[in-house]
Amino acid sequence: MRRLTTLFLASTICLSIFAQGKITPKARLMMNRQKAKTEAQILVVKIDKKNAAKTYDALRAAGATIKSKIGSQSVISIPVDSISVIERIEGVKRIDTGHKPKYKSDISRQATGACLLNGPTIPDSLPKYTGKGVTICIIDAGFDFQHPAFKDSLGNSRIKAVYMIGDTDGHPFTVNDPEAGKITYPGSVYDTPELIAKLTTDTPDEYHGTHTASIAAGSLTPMGFGGMAPEVDIILIPLSDEQAENSGIEDEYEFLETALSFASAYAQQDSQPTVLSMSANDHSGPHDGTSSMSEAIEAASEHLIPIFSAGNEGGYPIHLYRKFTEDKPSVKSTLAFIEEDGGGYSISDEVNGYTRTGDEVSIQLGFASINMFTGRTTSVWTSETATAKTGNDDVTIEIDSEQDNQLSQYFNGNILLSAQDEGNGKLHISATIDGYISKLGTFTIIVSGSPNTEVDLWDSLAGFNIFEFSNYAMGDSEISAGDWTSTSKVISVGAYCTNKEYRSYDGSEEEESDFKFTVGDYAPFSSYGTMLNDVTQPVISAPGVNIVSAFNHYACDMPSALEGMVWQGFPYGAESGTSMSCPAVSGIVALWLQAKPDMTLDDIKKVMQESSVNDNYTMNEPIRWGYGKINAARGIEYILTGTVGINDMDNRHAQRNIIYDLQGRQIKKPTRGLYIRNGKKFVY
Repeated sequence: MRRLTTLFLASTICLSIFAQGKITPKARLMMNRQKAKTEAQILVVKIDKKNAAKTYDALRAAGATIKSKIGSQSVISIPVDSISVIERIEGVKRIDTGHKPKYKSDISRQATGACLLNGPTIPDSLPKYTGKGVTICIIDAGFDFQHPAFKDSLGNSRIKAVYMIGDTDGHPFTVNDPEAGKITYPGSVYDTPELIAKLTTDTPDEYHGTHTASIAAGSLTPMGFGGMAPEVDIILIPLSDEQAENSGIEDEYEFLETALSFASAYAQQDSQPTVLSMSANDHSGPHDGTSSMSEAIEAASEHLIPIFSAGNEGGYPIHLYRKFTEDKPSVKSTLAFIEEDGGGYSISDEVNGYTRTGDEVSIQLGFASINMFTGRTTSVWTSETATAKTGNDDVTIEIDSEQDNQLSQYFNGNILLSAQDEGNGKLHISATIDGYISKLGTFTIIVSGSPNTEVDLWDSLAGFNIFEFSNYAMGDSEISAGDWTSTSKVISVGAYCTNKEYRSYDGSEEEESDFKFTVGDYAPFSSYGTMLNDVTQPVISAPGVNIVSAFNHYACDMPSALEGMVWQGFPYGAESGTSMSCPAVSGIVALWLQAKPDMTLDDIKKVMQESSVNDNYTMNEPIRWGYGKINAARGIEYILTGTVGINDMDNRHAQRNIIYDLQGRQIKKPTRGLYIRNGKKFVY
């Protein structure tokens, strides 16, 4: 886990008021930015199921093109001048922008028991499971399509389809939807050996996708590296800047929903059970299961098993909660600390706040200079205030630094403040910052509310008051898991440490980490928390520290590659994050589906609950672990027999007189029943 230094910026004031309701602040910002550059925009619209077909007809009549559909949401392309028309269509319930993901295994195979199912030596008591007859779909960026990790022993590719949204050289993908009618997805599908053989990489500057896909589905290598399901069929959906540019889209914000929709639609046409693996998440949502992405994932779960990273913000103060009173009607914090540099920095940030209760909440930004010798801050600029009130119109404040002489001394860029009644009992406030900074300073944020108003704020890029300035509120990590997985219709994955040794393909050293790792314990960066709809994340945990897997050779300096870190001329190396633990779980679930293809999402969660491994570490902070440490072999045993054996008890446990139940889980307060202590059964 590497820390990203986050930088910020500011600007000036142009107040505008929009009709209450349908357009989210993020979508409004995107529209304002793109008006001068494009004649059409990509939007995500939520459609009321009542008279849905009539609503789609009205959208097309307004000039919209339906790009994809998942559940009640569709990605559309719409002329700029027609956006105000679709906002007035009765059946359109929400208008949003797309979403951009934040991408957050030799030892993993041993730690999770996958090697007992498809390793060199398999116990007589367990059949061999490799994922054969199951499909894993990976949405990511940086795929090396010809890497031997994705080929069988005869050199044939195990990739059965690649959805390239940025070109049309493959086959068109079309569906006939009962509500929206015929939809032809943008881009094309590469789904024959001849077409797949032509592919190289979606981007030569990234290897994340190759790494995660190989953890889930990589072929086994002589060095011991390999994926959990080495014979599973693979679908890859690149989500890179290059694909966005090739498709005429400004960036990948605008087609994540289309990628998710494609995965769901392809799974419906496929004869095999499908697992969706996505090592990404985001905080731009209310964390209660009602955002456009969480609703899209719920819709996809009807046709595949969605498995997502919980996030990599577990060690950062990205969340801030306040309940306002008459004595304390506001909270003030800092958003970023900027080190002085005469050359300036590019900066961006997004803060979102949602009320739990209350009928009024407001947001204001400021900028404070920092004395590098004393560390003291001095306020040098404040913005107008955007206030959301129940039943009132939306308020948007756009700030351009070129129109503010005071602000332009420190920043060059734009700010958007937004306040909105979402019509569901929640008020939404947000601040978006984008531009450059030239002097040492920090953004400040002030949020105020009427008495008894409760508000949650998220800033996933830097966190609140990370340098602990006095007189500013500190954030916490208590709801650090992402918004996308704040639904029960998904498996969110946390990370723990099984390996403290970092290995690079070229022998380079790992960058200094903010965290100290303990083998067996959770990774401090791993996100967690109880969401506002009482969904708890993560669901399960898997190894996620220094995981060795395949790299995209286009992104590597191959002449410097070391012997032992290269297979058939292609590189391997270590990375850390829930990005690595997520595909480990995806591959294991594929093994389980091979054993019982008709299992539902709830069935798989039950297997996790009954077969996961729990020990001193998981019992110490259970909220960080979910059901515990996933174990592939114990899961298969439970699927086949309805029970699992007892965990191995080492001498250390025996000396400490620890009590286990018959599933091998440590018990602190046993009730009446049969248990294990010191390796022997006893009745309590």
